[in-house]
Amino acid sequence: LRSTYLLSIVGIVALYEIVSTMMDFQFSSSVQHFLDGDAIGEHFSLVYAITNGASLLVQLFMTSFVMTRLGVGMALLVLPFALLTGSSIFLIAPMLWTGSLLNTCDGAFAYSVNQSAKESLYVPTTLEEKYQAKAFIDMWVQRAAKAVAVGVSLLVTLWFHEFETVRWLSIATLLLLMAWIPAARHAGRRFEDYEREVLDGG
Repeated sequence: LRSTYLLSIVGIVALYEIVSTMMDFQFSSSVQHFLDGDAIGEHFSLVYAITNGASLLVQLFMTSFVMTRLGVGMALLVLPFALLTGSSIFLIAPMLWTGSLLNTCDGAFAYSVNQSAKESLYVPTTLEEKYQAKAFIDMWVQRAAKAVAVGVSLLVTLWFHEFETVRWLSIATLLLLMAWIPAARHAGRRFEDYEREVLDGG
C-alpha cells in the first residue's frame, strides 16, 4: 500500500480480469444471438483458432520488438489500446465478427506482449517485494478480481437480457480502460526511471 508502483501493478492485474470477463460475455452473446445449432460450436472453434494463431504471431514477431525497441512502458499499453479499439468497434457496430474481434483483441495480446511486460515490472523490485508483493498480487489480487468479474458477469446476465443492450457494456469497458491506461503508464514510467538509474550507475 505504500508503493504506488506496486499499486499500479495491482490495478493492471485487477482491471484486466474484469474487462476480459465483460468482453467474453459480449463475445459469447454475439455468437449465440447470430448463430444456432452446430454453427455455434464451429464458430467458437474458428475464433479460438484465429486468436491462438494471432497470439503466436505476436509472441514470435512483436513482443521482442516492442519490449526492446519501444520499452516496457509502451508494451504495457498494447493490450489496453487493443481492447479499447475492439470495444469501440463493437459499440458502434455490434455484429457477429465485431463481437468475435473482442476475443482476438484480448487473447492475442494478453498472454504474449502484455504478460512479458507485466512480469518485467518485478525486475526493479526488492527481494521482499518479489517474494511477498508479487505472491500477494498473483494469488490474492488476481483471484479476488476474478471473483469480482464473476459477480459482474452474473449482474450482467440479469440486466442485459436482449442482445441489443449488450453493446452498452462497452461503455463500462471503456471507462475501466480509462483507469487501466494511467496505471500502465505510471508503471511504465517508474520502470523506465529504474532503467535510467541502472545505466547512470553503470
